[in-house]
Amino acid sequence: MKQILLSILMLVCVMGIKAQDLMVATLQSGEATHVFYGANAFVEAVGKANSGDLITLSAGTFNVPKIEKALKIQGAGYMDDPENGLYRTTLNYELYINLPEGSSDDFLLEGIYSDKELQVTSFTPVKNFLLKRCRFKHVSFTNSITDGCQLEHCRISDNLYIGDKSINFSVVNSVINVLQSNNENSSIVFQNTFINDVSYNAIATFENCILSSHYTEGNSYVNLHKNCIIKYCLGLKGNMFANVLTLSNCWYSDKTIIWGTDKGYSDTDLYELTEAAKSQYTGSDGKEIGIHGGYKPFLSTPSHPQITKRDIATKTSGGKLKVDITVEAQND
Repeated sequence: MKQILLSILMLVCVMGIKAQDLMVATLQSGEATHVFYGANAFVEAVGKANSGDLITLSAGTFNVPKIEKALKIQGAGYMDDPENGLYRTTLNYELYINLPEGSSDDFLLEGIYSDKELQVTSFTPVKNFLLKRCRFKHVSFTNSITDGCQLEHCRISDNLYIGDKSINFSVVNSVINVLQSNNENSSIVFQNTFINDVSYNAIATFENCILSSHYTEGNSYVNLHKNCIIKYCLGLKGNMFANVLTLSNCWYSDKTIIWGTDKGYSDTDLYELTEAAKSQYTGSDGKEIGIHGGYKPFLSTPSHPQITKRDIATKTSGGKLKVDITVEAQND
């Protein structure tokens, strides 16, 4: 409750200032609260933070620190909504995360937009890393042993590289442009995710997903790796599951049939199935396949409190300024 009240207070404090005019980073470290301003606010907050601390970022474009401690970082979201005067939190450079040996705290990164790369480069095992409701161009776990890490409600506009040393890595209700290859010594599960281009050397379990490839039908590279496990998935290229040894309750269809139009990767498309497709293609849980099915239907708004609408009078009346705001918190 304290965290929610603090978040609402900070939202109200900065709501009347345009995102391009002032960036704010709030650091909650134990009982102490620190506020930093300007493009370098994120860098300064990370510099002062201890492992396990919470950093909240306003809308605006921030300079980017290298992060070497486990933190919880929450932005204002990765989508702009100019009609309601709401803007996203943007990082202006690649984000590199290198956690120190022995780090045991969970890591959360939520509500961030970046047209650059997120790279986790730790040589020590990375546990319980959660990337939630973010948009990055590239995401890669390089030289990292990951355990219990997850991508949830994310959009990756180019490449996702999970790597060869992943244990219980999950991708849930997300939109991925390209899934890169990995070796068999990883355990990776995709649930209710649309992947526009699955590498023929990617090895994972796919359940309730919609999968495609940039190769044309008939090309051997369109076929997924034989050691994948595919359950209740829809293939958008004919026979792309032909080599898979563990296959159950899968179908083939066309983009124009399931969505009503041809679609690839998009930063904004909701990928809503036609009513006919919703009833025809149901997943292992009896719900529709794709990003709106499963136990965590797709959302782009961060889970912490956000101003979803604001109306600020342009002048005072009786010495008072009328401010009308709506604050919402999404369920996890």
